[in-house]
Amino acid sequence: MKDLLSSLVAEQQLLDQYLQSIPVRNWNTKTTFKNWNITNHVSYLAGLEDLAFNAMKGKGTDFNRFRGPSGLGKFEKECIKKGNDMRPQDVIEWWRLSRAKVVEILAKGSAGKKIKWWNKEIDYQTFASSKLAETWAHGLDIYDSMKKDYEDTVRIEHVALFGWLNAEFTSKQNKLKHKDLRIELIGPEYRAWQFGNEKSENSIKGNASDWCRIVTGRTGKGFKPTLTTEGDYAKKFIKLQHAKI
Repeated sequence: MKDLLSSLVAEQQLLDQYLQSIPVRNWNTKTTFKNWNITNHVSYLAGLEDLAFNAMKGKGTDFNRFRGPSGLGKFEKECIKKGNDMRPQDVIEWWRLSRAKVVEILAKGSAGKKIKWWNKEIDYQTFASSKLAETWAHGLDIYDSMKKDYEDTVRIEHVALFGWLNAEFTSKQNKLKHKDLRIELIGPEYRAWQFGNEKSENSIKGNASDWCRIVTGRTGKGFKPTLTTEGDYAKKFIKLQHAKI
């Protein structure tokens, strides 16, 4: 858990530093994520931190305002509206202060402690992995909008784990029966990561960056993954409609 939180903070700080380098006039630049601009992205990340703080300290009472199939959309609109009334530096500060409170709580808890998150319960470890994946994915959108290359780090191990942990939920959303899935990846600095039963009949192997982009829904035009698959479920899984987190 300590390593995971260190990676989460590092990923957040990296994006924070890059945001500070973007001229104010460019914060209205549109990205490929829902046609949002940079202000919208950071406002959404900040709003998620506020929601997370309420989930951990207030038993998730804020979710009562965002029930039903349109709940997420309502939440996004509230975040964007709040951010639109702020200067870019103030939006960054909002995100900075909100995420610090969440990390502090995570650091004091155990990996297996559960919280209510939207319509399900998840443990702190899974939650922290999802926070890192969100930060990384929205960072990709922002870098891409600025025509800047993003160089992956070994921290994407946690994004890769998020994708594997979320495989059952993704399958359910796509009405595909979930099966055991083995993931074997090569990441930056030639790191090797494996998740799942090594005897599974279904496996996905290859480049960690490709896997991470698939499971976070960041596969734009021209994306050609180099992953190899074994088993019918694995072949179908990488072609599913993965949610853009």
